[in-house]
Amino acid sequence: MDFTQKMRLRGKAEEDLYFAQQDQALIEALHEMQESGEIEKWHKSAKKESKSESQ
Repeated sequence: MDFTQKMRLRGKAEEDLYFAQQDQALIEALHEMQESGEIEKWHKSAKKESKSESQ
């Protein structure tokens, strides 16, 4: 493996770690919203909006 390949792999690994951290933060936020009931409220309001738009 030459230097260029190692640098590409390093860059990809850093990118993968960054997006894994972003995904983890989003998952945690969704779990918090689910525990507090915010998702259920949002889901109900989204249903009402979609019904009113279709009419």
